[in-house]
Amino acid sequence: MEKFKLPQKLVGARIELVKRSHNDDEQMWQSIEESRTVIREYLPWVDRTTSMADVVEATDMFAGAWETDKEWVFDIYRPEDNRLLGCIGVHNINFACQSAELGYWLRNSETHKGYMREAVKIVEPELFKAGMHRITICCDVQNKASANVAINSGYKLESIAKEALYHPKGLHDKATYVKFSPYPIKGFEA
Repeated sequence: MEKFKLPQKLVGARIELVKRSHNDDEQMWQSIEESRTVIREYLPWVDRTTSMADVVEATDMFAGAWETDKEWVFDIYRPEDNRLLGCIGVHNINFACQSAELGYWLRNSETHKGYMREAVKIVEPELFKAGMHRITICCDVQNKASANVAINSGYKLESIAKEALYHPKGLHDKATYVKFSPYPIKGFEA
């Protein structure tokens, strides 16, 4: 499969996904601070993000990852008030195996409004149309909100890996949800 890049901006009915940039650093810091106690339960990077400088450093890292096709990270905005709602990223991109993983989080005050399901539904068809065959969503088995996004977006539980995720209180089980492309697999035509 040939490499490709997602557009730097994807638009949905209520939200826009915009490539992570330094324009977003201040709102990103505010979002993390607002949500720290909840999202740290499942996202260990939160404890390492203790200042605005850490956010700037992460943005630089994501810019480099975007350019080298290691991951594509989008900030999720509500255009009506330009509010940063959270992030969705395409991680573990493997062009040879035509697979990628979605990871995401929302700020506490914007959960349970369907924004993340919409973000998944914006990114997913772009990946499938470009040739990805398999998309996964992985989460801590105790993270019901993340699992519900996957399930409500049509992903099926594929496996549970025992003690496969770091957690501040020990190792947790990891659930992997999967969805396959509705298009024929590219590169294996007869």
